Amino acid sequence: MKTITVNSNEYKLEFSFEAAEYKDIVQKMFKVLSGAYVVEESKDMQNPTTKDIINGTANMIGDTADICVTAFYAGLLENNPLSHEEAKTVMRDYMKENKLSYKKLYDELRNCMETDGFFDLSGLNDMIQQMYGTAPEATAQTA
Repeated sequence: MKTITVNSNEYKLEFSFEAAEYKDIVQKMFKVLSGAYVVEESKDMQNPTTKDIINGTANMIGDTADICVTAFYAGLLENNPLSHEEAKTVMRDYMKENKLSYKKLYDELRNCMETDGFFDLSGLNDMIQQMYGTAPEATAQTA
C-alpha cells in the first residue's frame, strides 16, 4: 500500500482484493506480463519478427495511459472508492504535482502491485508460470 497526497488530500493506493477482483486491470496487466502485445502482431508465435516486436511494443506503449488510468482506479478501490472519472482527475493531478510521465506512473503503480501481492492474489503469476514455465519477471515486458 502506498499513501499519496494530491491537492492536500490523502489517498491510499492498495492493490489487494478489490483490485484483484477488478477484471479490467487484471486483463490489461495479463497482456503486458504475457507478451500478448507481440503475440497479437506475430504470424509465427515461435519466431516473431523485428517488425512484430516493434509493432507490439508500439501498441503496448500506446495503451500505457489507459493502463495507468485503470490501475490507478483499481488501486483506489480498497480504501478510497471514487468514481472512475474522479480517480482519473486525482491521477492527473498526482502526475502534475510529481512531474510524472505515464511511463513513470506505470512503473510506480506496477511496483505497488508487486509490493501488495496483486500478481499472486489475482492469479497472474500462476497463469504466466503455467504458460511459460517461468516467473513473470523473466518473461514480462514493461509498458
